[in-house]
This record gives sequence, structure tokens and C-alpha cells, in this order.
Amino acid sequence: MKKIIGITFIVLTVALFSCQNENVENPAGDLFSEKSAQITLTEANLEAVATVSEYEVEFYANAEHMLTRWWRMGKMWQWTNKTHYKLRHCPNVDIQEGETDGYPKVITLDYGDGTVLNNEKVLSGIIVIEISAPKKSGSYTRTVTYSDFGVDTINISGTSLITVDRQNATYRNFKSDLTITINDVTEITRSSVRTWTWIEGMETTDDQTDDVIQIEGVVNASNSEGDNYSKEIVSPLKKLRDCRFIVEGIVEVKLNGELASTMNYGEGECDAVAVLTQADGVEVEVDLSNFKRKESQNQKQQRKQNGKN
Repeated sequence: MKKIIGITFIVLTVALFSCQNENVENPAGDLFSEKSAQITLTEANLEAVATVSEYEVEFYANAEHMLTRWWRMGKMWQWTNKTHYKLRHCPNVDIQEGETDGYPKVITLDYGDGTVLNNEKVLSGIIVIEISAPKKSGSYTRTVTYSDFGVDTINISGTSLITVDRQNATYRNFKSDLTITINDVTEITRSSVRTWTWIEGMETTDDQTDDVIQIEGVVNASNSEGDNYSKEIVSPLKKLRDCRFIVEGIVEVKLNGELASTMNYGEGECDAVAVLTQADGVEVEVDLSNFKRKESQNQKQQRKQNGKN
């Protein structure tokens, strides 16, 4: 998908690198590059997680009238589109209606210990969506609370305020303040302002397979290791229909105020490849299925050789 320009990127710690090459001139720079690359990969993973969770919220909030009818009849909600959940195993849905035309309306999504998407991602925990007013209003908001909500091994707690502009039904503004825990080890405090704009598919509220979404925004975050970083989407990201990966767009990441790296997701093709460019110009392909740097041929050969020894 992308052509890699420049030299092959070799993943090493500063200590190991100095053992293999005693002519290293800037070990501090190598440490910065390694840390910045890892933060960029982690943030790419969090971008994917944010997209999954926000997509869940958008579907159920957009389908609120259908959900409410089912709930009033005492029926259990089932997503009839087979392309999203495995075996149609949807979250449990509960609705509370306010006294004024049913608003504010509170929709609770309970994913239990694990609800599996067709793309193999596993959702767990609870999302609560409070909708301030009906869609016919001039504008309205959705307050989203994530309570021990998980996407695979990433846990999310916190709130997001979504503003819907009635004059532009395809537009959403997300303002989020979240605490994210990865593998029960690394904790990240993450604030973001993001916008979603539907390019296609907004008219089919019960079908995700025809959606094409453009995402813009900025992120400010700090992690439990004491690092502060920011991210800016400098070229809009694109979510393409039911593809599990971001397929287009460019983001820049700054670590402790310095430009750390750039991630290029490509030009629209649904694949698991992105290109990470460090501040020193070194480029490497990234596997978006596991958010790891792809090995070069030399690295693969070296790993095989080490396995034989």
C-alpha cells in the first residue's frame, strides 16, 4: 500500500545498540526516538479503540426511536445486521425516559464480560448515553459515561460530551475526558476534541456497512511513566464502511513538546498497514492488526538465525 523511503528501522534499546555499535554519537536521541515511536503506536491503538466505542454510541443513539419502541413492548433488542456482532450477540439495552416528551432519555448498554464483534474485537462493561432532547430540536447533546468499559485489553472510564448540530445532521463534536488502562499496567489520562462527519451512509441508521466517516481533532494526554504528549490529526482520518482499520489520514505526535513522529494511514485502501516516520526521518511500516512495527527482511533472517543457535 505504501512505499517506504529511507533506511530500515531497527528496534533496539540504547543499551543493546551501544553493545553492537560503539560509535553511537547520540544515545539520548535514540532513546527519544524509541520512546516516541512506542507512544505513537500506543496512541494509534487508542485511536482505534476510540473509533470503536464512539461508533457503538452513534449507532444506538441514532437508533433511539427504534430501541424505545422495542423496549416499550418488552422485547429484547437484536441487531438484525449480521455483519457487526458474532451470532447476533448484542449488548443488553435498558432505557429510562424523562417526563417531558420522554427526555432526557437514558440508554444503558451492558456488554457483560464479553461481546464479540465480527472483526474479533471484544467489548465488555457498560456505556450509558443520556440524550438531552429529541432529534427535531434545534440542537441537542449526548452525555456518554464509560463505566469499566473495555475493548480487548484496554479499559476505559470517564465521560464524553457529544454535541449534535441540527443544521448539519452529518456532523458530531466529541469532547472527552477519559482514563485508559492498558493490560492492567499502563494508565493514560486522555482529553480529546474530535469531530465526525459522515461522507456516506448517514441515512441508513440501522446499517453500518455503508458508512464512510471523516475524523478530525486533537488529543492531549499523560501516562503513568510521566510522559506528556499531544496528537493532532493534520489530514482527516477516514473510517471506511465495515473495515476494521483506519484507511486514510495523517497524525502528528509531540512528546514533551517536541515533534516525535508522524503516522500515515494511507490513501483509502482497507488494509492493516500504516507508515510511521520518526522525527529523525526514519520510516517503518506498522501492522495495524497488532500496532507493532513490521520486521524488515534482515530482522526476520536474524530472528530465525538466533532461533537456530
